Amino acid sequence: MNTRQKGQILEKYVCEQIKLKGLDPNPRPSFNSGATNTEKADIWTSMMILGQNAGIECKNQATIQIHEWWRQAKKLETLSKEPVLVFKIYGENLGETKALIYLDTLLELIKNQK
Repeated sequence: MNTRQKGQILEKYVCEQIKLKGLDPNPRPSFNSGATNTEKADIWTSMMILGQNAGIECKNQATIQIHEWWRQAKKLETLSKEPVLVFKIYGENLGETKALIYLDTLLELIKNQK
């Protein structure tokens, strides 16, 4: 399986989960995995995080490279998106997918639940 196919598996899973949770009725993987001039995130979604559109970067790779992946996700801030890094280690079950966000974002989300 090539890199693109691995990425598509995770991107489709993320879209399915967003739909199942009722957060966006029509999320979809970006054309060419965010490599276009118009959309840099891997997922097109109307999902909001603390009043900002979520900018989701997906990684399904065998080698963990959090620093590099987060650098890519952070670029989405320049497009007024809240960066979210979604990743899994290739070979893990999709249910073991993880998400990385700013600590402040996490704490604000928890605070807003009270």
